[in-house]
Amino acid sequence: MAVPPADDIVPKGKPKRLSWTREKTGWGKAAFKLPFIPFLGGPKERDEDIFEELDGGSDANGVGSAIPALQPTSSMKSDLGIVPKVKGKRFAGVEGGGTTWVVAISEGVPENIVERAEFPTTDDPMVTLGGVRAWLDARAAEGRFDAIGIATFGPVDLDKSSPTYGYITHSPKPGWADVDVLGILAGGFDCPAGFDTDVNAPALSELSAMRREMAIDDDQGEESAIQNLCYVTVGTGVGVGVVCGGEPVHGLSHPEAGHIRVARLPRDGMPGEPGAFEGGCPYHADCVEGMANASAIARRCGCAVGELSEVPDDHEAWDAAAHYLAGLCSTLVMTASPQRIVLGGGVLQRKTLVTKVRAQLKRQLGGYVAHDLVSSKRGLVEFVVSSKLGNDAGVVGALAVAEKAKADWELERDGGGPGGKRRYGWREHLLHFGIGVFSSLVTLKVVDGKITVGKFVL
Repeated sequence: MAVPPADDIVPKGKPKRLSWTREKTGWGKAAFKLPFIPFLGGPKERDEDIFEELDGGSDANGVGSAIPALQPTSSMKSDLGIVPKVKGKRFAGVEGGGTTWVVAISEGVPENIVERAEFPTTDDPMVTLGGVRAWLDARAAEGRFDAIGIATFGPVDLDKSSPTYGYITHSPKPGWADVDVLGILAGGFDCPAGFDTDVNAPALSELSAMRREMAIDDDQGEESAIQNLCYVTVGTGVGVGVVCGGEPVHGLSHPEAGHIRVARLPRDGMPGEPGAFEGGCPYHADCVEGMANASAIARRCGCAVGELSEVPDDHEAWDAAAHYLAGLCSTLVMTASPQRIVLGGGVLQRKTLVTKVRAQLKRQLGGYVAHDLVSSKRGLVEFVVSSKLGNDAGVVGALAVAEKAKADWELERDGGGPGGKRRYGWREHLLHFGIGVFSSLVTLKVVDGKITVGKFVL
């Protein structure tokens, strides 16, 4: 496949979509398979072989040769004697962060990571993404991916009908505006690709992990009962991922609940008043992120962000952070009606803060929501939980996006896509035409006790 110049990958002017994933891999040419007829998709063809093969080995997978290769700052390949090998699909996941990009391979389920690497987030997206793409190309040469999932910081374009779908759009991070992340990292791979935010993806993976842990296969069981979940992460910023009905929420854009305003803590005063605590968000000043991110907590403590681990649990800064984070969770309860809220990110690794958020949430709801999960201490421990994935929530989330992309593709292929209608290919139409012609030439009749097939009497 021809390699486009680097300037075409990250447009300088109006973004130009390079949708290699859908246009040049021939997804629309996938047809259903009849296992008993080889040329209609019999035993010689696997599910993955439905995709159109690309010319020219591993370099044909994409743009690796057009992008300078950045070496990973760390890498790991699991000893399968320690991490048990789970047979099944092979997924690739990429988590894009403000300081680090993490890429990983999992087998079977997203949590079963067998290899991973990290790359620093530079001011030049081509350098960072080039290193990630080169790593992916090398792993694809070892074995085909069943799907690839990408979860990145934003804002991003999640509208599949948009010419900039898969882009980081107007990111405040220098150099990262109008970057076609999906095209660069997933273009040319002969597999489905999923794309979402770096908070929606962990929400999806947390929900999937909960369902697997329950291990209930009954469609009417508790597994299917948990459909709505919110994931809140607190660190440099405050991000919220929302899953409703088992699907990540997309729409006008994507959830940015970390930027909502909640009631100010009385001792923080009102903006502009003498001695009032001023929020740090450059867009909204005193939104949740401006009042409760790592930087805001550090200012309350009079220390650097890197010294927060030394601040004692009884410092009033943690009470202030709990007030604003509980206000956020209360708003989520009233609007998205989640059945679980998962707390993640570096700041929320402090267990005392999680406990304070639970207590503040009950107080701020004021008994209006009459449910055991938010009205009792035992219920709140089950309702507001710490992320089980910890610092791996992002990359496991990206792998969960890959898993979902594969499942969605299989569902559509098997006739369960939009409208529930099967998409027929030319092979199916040819088979139906042949059967029709055969039926018109061969007619079985029973006349006076005699069976006639065409001109022959049996």
